[in-house]
Amino acid sequence: MSFLNIALGNYYPTDSVIHTLDPRLKILSLAVMMLITFAVSDLATVGLHTAVVLGLVLLSGVPLRVFYRGLRLFVFLFCFTAVLHLFFTPGTPVIELTTPFRITITEEGISRGALISWRLLTVIALSSLLTYTTSPLSITRGLESLLAPLARLRFPVQDFSLMMMMAIRFIPVLTDETDRVWKAQRSRGADLRRGGLKARSATLMSIILPVFTGLFRRADELAIALEARGFVPGKPRSAMFPLKWKTGDTTALVGLVLWAGAVLFMVLK
Repeated sequence: MSFLNIALGNYYPTDSVIHTLDPRLKILSLAVMMLITFAVSDLATVGLHTAVVLGLVLLSGVPLRVFYRGLRLFVFLFCFTAVLHLFFTPGTPVIELTTPFRITITEEGISRGALISWRLLTVIALSSLLTYTTSPLSITRGLESLLAPLARLRFPVQDFSLMMMMAIRFIPVLTDETDRVWKAQRSRGADLRRGGLKARSATLMSIILPVFTGLFRRADELAIALEARGFVPGKPRSAMFPLKWKTGDTTALVGLVLWAGAVLFMVLK
């Protein structure tokens, strides 16, 4: 098993309905679905929204085990958030623990912790779905197209899109570099589970320093490659594969609008 296994930034090539959609639509859909995730709170709407997200995951053609490998890294975050709300949300007491410190678990804390954890899980799953079904280059082109009106306000749209694409691509690079260094240090006898605080800190530094050195080296190589290809910041660039809006994109957009309208109706009623 890898030292780190983060789904965000990895592209899973397959021939699915979601893979063929326009990247501009997928970026816009991600923003809308995240807003819906944070807007819903009642059990019925949460269940329906979860069913929609699971349906999108199945339509993507990405195996569920791949999603699971990417999400299990955040299990501690989900549990920590749930426990935090469990003990610190006032309301109707459900369980009272008589310890040196009085701990009260409330009904509101249970429901609030579960809701916040579900929101975090859904947001990470949606973000992973975007990167699994859209190549970094397509994400860059989609961001450039969506942010194009800001160019009139002298906002560096192309540079911002390139920066976002590099940030996304460097996430799997970071995990690969960390995994490579970790395996090399383990072969030399390094173990984070043994020794005192000083020994563990030294072991951790023996991993962190080579990782950052490797990342800086890769960043320098990337800068040289961009210069060799004639990249000039701020100058207009052409695209080998221009974005084309298709009938399937219109159908998906209509479905997104209908779902957003239905959620808005259920929230406001």
